[in-house]
Amino acid sequence: MREARRRSQKKPRARRKRRWPRVIAILLGLIVVLGVLAVVFFTPLNNTYRNVTGNDTPADSAVKAQLVKQIEKRKTGDPTTDAVLDQAATTLDNTKMSTIVQAAGNQDKFSHLLQSTTGVPAAQANTAAAAVFSTSELTPLREAVAEGNYVKAYQEYQALSATAKAQASSLLSTYK
Repeated sequence: MREARRRSQKKPRARRKRRWPRVIAILLGLIVVLGVLAVVFFTPLNNTYRNVTGNDTPADSAVKAQLVKQIEKRKTGDPTTDAVLDQAATTLDNTKMSTIVQAAGNQDKFSHLLQSTTGVPAAQANTAAAAVFSTSELTPLREAVAEGNYVKAYQEYQALSATAKAQASSLLSTYK
């Protein structure tokens, strides 16, 4: 009889709370928030990673790969022109993005980069650097590169007039 009483006196089990849906929702929310923050703060994070490691970031490598593709698209079939374009693509691929970013923000570093990558004399490199830094149409593009903001640099490049692109091209071609 005692057993019968115990059975009848047992309290009904409290229903177990399901915590996993809540935990999963919180984790997914955190992942989404972190993803949004990474997108919003991409440029500073990319620049910090580049400055800390001293190496190209994955974004730098992707940007350089796209630039090399664009350079190679301009091949004409003329061996002289194609050799210059190949050299430009190789030089771009072998130059660290941190060096390019620093050169875009400093005229002396830009001049030194021209000297070291193209072999032009110092006087010509200084003249070319002065021309690039004094051309007002190139300033927004140069500043975007100096900030490491590739999206803005691309937009500024697209916004350049055909005249500015032709000027830049002729300026650089005179210093081969």
